[in-house]
Amino acid sequence: MLWPSASLSLLNKYRIAHQLRTPAGFSSLYHQALLTNPGIGRQSPTMAKKRNKRRIARDQLAATVRKHFNSAAINENDVIANMMYRTRHKDKVFRMSLGVTVIKKP
Repeated sequence: MLWPSASLSLLNKYRIAHQLRTPAGFSSLYHQALLTNPGIGRQSPTMAKKRNKRRIARDQLAATVRKHFNSAAINENDVIANMMYRTRHKDKVFRMSLGVTVIKKP
């Protein structure tokens, strides 16, 4: 997958879903330029946070997500079993039987 061209919302969703210890990315290049250049932007609450909680550039977020994605180990047997289960039962609702029988009195 081309992580640098992925949308910021996708990168942030991945970051949240996999609980990566990296801050969110800037929502636009304008906001990044405004907050990182010298001046009032650096004194805003977003940039006054601790260094590890400040927002980062989109490219840095994409690199972090790419490294995490590439390092993830995949168990091929589980993937194949899940795929087969989903294709067989895609239109059926999962039902769990509890083994309890109800006897109606006449």
